[in-house]
Amino acid sequence: MKTIDQDNSQAKNPSLYSPTQVSLDIMNLEILISKLKGICHEIDPYTELTLSMKERLIDVGIEEFNDPFALTNQLLFMTENAIEELAKLKEEN
Repeated sequence: MKTIDQDNSQAKNPSLYSPTQVSLDIMNLEILISKLKGICHEIDPYTELTLSMKERLIDVGIEEFNDPFALTNQLLFMTENAIEELAKLKEEN
């Protein structure tokens, strides 16, 4: 019974991240950054987006494609935030 209580207390305290969780967060951010950079290099928001590009955008959380200016800004904003978060996690680790 004591081990269950200890496990629950760790789950409730977000400051007790295991190194594994931080490593997963870093890996997930690196994957996201790679996807975003790939999209940024290939996309032309002023032309009709292909189905595969729309699927890639949806995969990273972008679901609005009608405004090329907003799409470009959202891609850049998401990329910048992910890079900053990755640097912060790596610095703390």
